Amino acid sequence: MDKYNIHYCPVGLAQRQFGIYVTGAGMEDTKPGEPYPHDYHSSDYYFTWSKGRSLTDWEYQILYIRSGCGEIEFERGKSIAIRAGTVVILHPGEWHRYRPDPKTGWSEAYIGVGGNFLERIFAKPFFSGPPTIITVPPDGKFGREIVELVGEIQTSSAEQPYTIALKTMQLAVTLFTEHPNMAGRPSHNAAIRGANLYIAHHLEEVVDFEALARRLGMGHTLFRRRFREYNGMSPLEYQISLRIRRAMRLLESTDLPIARIAEETGFESHAYFSRLFHARTGASPIQFRRARAVARQGAAAPV
Repeated sequence: MDKYNIHYCPVGLAQRQFGIYVTGAGMEDTKPGEPYPHDYHSSDYYFTWSKGRSLTDWEYQILYIRSGCGEIEFERGKSIAIRAGTVVILHPGEWHRYRPDPKTGWSEAYIGVGGNFLERIFAKPFFSGPPTIITVPPDGKFGREIVELVGEIQTSSAEQPYTIALKTMQLAVTLFTEHPNMAGRPSHNAAIRGANLYIAHHLEEVVDFEALARRLGMGHTLFRRRFREYNGMSPLEYQISLRIRRAMRLLESTDLPIARIAEETGFESHAYFSRLFHARTGASPIQFRRARAVARQGAAAPV
C-alpha cells in the first residue's frame, strides 16, 4: 500500500449548508515495530503519543481497524484495547490518542466527516458515548464499505462532493445495523417488535409491562432496556405516542366529542388528555381540530 494513501477534502460554504460533508479519508498499514503515528500527515491531524490530539469542534472521524491490534486512550493512562473489527467514532473536541501494538502493527481506514446532521446521528440513544467504540465483524459489510468509500473519496470527492457525502450516510446505516444495540440480539429484537404490536393493539388499556415482559420471555429490567434501545423511548412513552397519534387521526377525520376521543385512546380523563395532547403537539385538541378543518377548506377552495 502506498504510504501516502490519504486525501484531504476542502470544504466550501455550500457543502456546510448541505448538512454533511467529508473532510478527508485514508488507509494506512503500520508494520510491527514501525514508528507511529506516521509523519506525513497534515499538521491539523498529526499527533504524538505524548500529546495526543483533539479534532476541531465540528469534525468527526470514523476509524476502523482492519487487522492487527493496539490501544486507544480518552483519558491518560486508561488504555482500551482495540483490534480488527473495532470502529471508533471520534467526536469533536474529544481528546484521544491511539497506536498499534508494536508486536503486531495494524491496518486502518478512516474517514473525516462533519455537519449538523451528524450531531443527531452520532448522539444518544443511537450511539453510546463519547467515547464511542463499536465492534463489528472483521472484514464484514462495514469493513468492505469503508474501504470502498475511502477509494471513492480519493478519486471523486472534488467532482462529486455531495454524492460522496450522502454515501457516508449509507456507511452510517451499515454501522447502525451492525451496532451491538441493534444487531446481534435477534431474539430480543423479535420480542420487542412483538411488544410494539401488542401495545399498538391495546392502546385503550392499562398495559402491565412486567407481565408483557414475562410473556416475551424477558425480565422486566432487561425488557425496558432493550425496548428503549430499539425504540428510543420507554414502553409507556411509546404507548402514549401511539395514543396521541390515534387521537390526531380521530380529531381530523371524525366529529367525536373530545371526551369520547380521550376515552377511546385510553386516557384516564378529558382534562389529562387535553393537557398531554397540548404538551406533545403545541395545540389543544380543539385548536388542532379547527386548524385541520381550516387547512382542508383551504386545500379544497377553487383556484
